[in-house]
Amino acid sequence: MRQRNPRNPLSSSTFLYTILALLAISILTWLFITNDKQEYYTKTDYLLGTYVTVRVSGDKTSPVLLANAAFKEIKRIDEKYGNNKGIVEELNASKGKWIEIDQETAFLLKSAIEVSKNTGGAFDFTLYPIIKLWGFDDINNEKRVPKKTEIGKALLKVSYENVEISPDGNKVRLLNGAQIDLSGIAKGYAVDMAIMKIKSIDEKATGFIDAGGDIGIIGPKYGNRPWVIGIRHPRSESADKVIDYVYMYNGSIATSGDYERFFEVDGIRYHHIFDPATGYPANNGVISSTVIHKSAMLADAYATAAFVLGDSPGVTFFPRYGALAFLVREDLSTFKNKGFEVYLSK
Repeated sequence: MRQRNPRNPLSSSTFLYTILALLAISILTWLFITNDKQEYYTKTDYLLGTYVTVRVSGDKTSPVLLANAAFKEIKRIDEKYGNNKGIVEELNASKGKWIEIDQETAFLLKSAIEVSKNTGGAFDFTLYPIIKLWGFDDINNEKRVPKKTEIGKALLKVSYENVEISPDGNKVRLLNGAQIDLSGIAKGYAVDMAIMKIKSIDEKATGFIDAGGDIGIIGPKYGNRPWVIGIRHPRSESADKVIDYVYMYNGSIATSGDYERFFEVDGIRYHHIFDPATGYPANNGVISSTVIHKSAMLADAYATAAFVLGDSPGVTFFPRYGALAFLVREDLSTFKNKGFEVYLSK
């Protein structure tokens, strides 16, 4: 009878080591692929009157492709709703005539009107005559302090109630010489639309878009970590110095401050955020306002309103509109809506 070969005592060990080696290779490969997916691509361009940065990582899509798609969308909105461009230019030259508009424009105008109503007119997108009078309509224009009579005359044209949209939403007209400036809402809208474009291509993409302080979160950092956003110190000469940090996994944040665009005459600072009630730069004791909202468009608009309202009862109602405000006063003390503190810790 033929005897079986004795069992090789090394065969089991060799097999085990082979399995472990393959497992190790698999883990290293997985880590490499995962790390590759977490790499972020950053692109910056000048649009909407400011520098716009897109920082994005795709799950199954090239981040370069995603960033380019975002900028294409932002450029489209800039050309359509920027000052002295597209429909804004057409409306401001319409002299009270009805002008046909598309659904997107109707949505943007209705949103602007809604914020104006919610803030008692502290946000008003018909301030263009005042903005132009002071020279803030173009970065290259000479800035000046107008005469009181000039301001009074320009204020007669300022009121969001001068914007009339037809019942079917297909037409709009500007009454009483009104002219619009959508920069206080279109910049945030562009961020929202760019994020929507990225998500339509790659729903698991992460990153953020920063349009001159209007920041929209595409998705958590590396998929599970918050983005750390510094609220700039409004009186520091360094743009890198912050007064506080917020931690965001999603949503949007926007900041308005008197340090962004201003000029000085006889030691008085005149900035670009105007009070629709006076025609002068807002002066209610606040030098910086930051608002968190799920929409960058609305964070943008409510941040402007918060700056105009200052530390007043009006800001306490922001949470009912989904907005949370963080204000920095002239003495650098702060005010926060209840609920904002959640974003101040990891």
